[in-house]
Amino acid sequence: MTSTLIIGATGLLGSEMAKASARNGDRLHVLVRPSTAGNEERLRPLKELGAKIHVGDLDDYDSLVRAASVVDRVISSVHVHSASEMTLVRALSDADVSRYVPSAGFGLDFAAAAPGSIPPLDLKRAVFDAIQEFDLPYTVIYTNGFFSTWVATLGDLMRFGSSPLPPDEVTLYGGGDVPATFVSEKDIAAVTLRALNDPGAIRSEIRIARNKITQNEMIALWRRVSGRSPHIVPQSAAELEAMIASAPWLGLLRAFWIRGETALETATPEAGALYPELTFETIESAFVAMAGTAGR
Repeated sequence: MTSTLIIGATGLLGSEMAKASARNGDRLHVLVRPSTAGNEERLRPLKELGAKIHVGDLDDYDSLVRAASVVDRVISSVHVHSASEMTLVRALSDADVSRYVPSAGFGLDFAAAAPGSIPPLDLKRAVFDAIQEFDLPYTVIYTNGFFSTWVATLGDLMRFGSSPLPPDEVTLYGGGDVPATFVSEKDIAAVTLRALNDPGAIRSEIRIARNKITQNEMIALWRRVSGRSPHIVPQSAAELEAMIASAPWLGLLRAFWIRGETALETATPEAGALYPELTFETIESAFVAMAGTAGR
């Protein structure tokens, strides 16, 4: 039986990774921070999956080595701004894991995104460079847009976290006619576990490019499914650039809705083509579920 360590398992993506790993029949291990270790409510879902709990921190090299040394493979779903993943790369090299899925891939395909335009992406590139320097047996999964971040906000990243439902007011970037691609966290986990069971995916990159849609189309779909009509606030590409100048992380909005970088074709193999047996949740089905929640 294969053993898998998930770092960030209490988060939205990490929890889906834990469930997928358990369904796969893995011996499930998770690493949680000391501040989380005493929170029984947050740990209960992981314990119900049979997870072995390790206490550690991305800044604590020794704790990372201890946890990684007793497993075969490691999935990291830590937040993009955690530059401490550099310490994790070194620890996994010393622990001699057989496969590593870094959080560096959970976003835009490096082959499509312009270097130097989005600080979070540059952090990811630096982690990936370190992985290759240490010659770790990696599999990188490029996800493009998460449902929870982009679909739930109708493509307006500035509204993230403001409501459990798509917002009643949404900013439309550019003309709203540039396509982007999106995937649910559950499907990201399914692709990840499928790739981990694929010997051909060692030292390879895979992109998920499903659910291609423009922002105008997404808003119209939500309107049709829910009966709601969000107020549209237009923002030109030039106005967005002015915002990015003071908040560089908003370069993600440029990448999605102005440059269309998530929908560009690259040489990176696409998950649905590699693994045709997998099915992917649609944006419409996600909207139907959200609208149903709103009606309760």
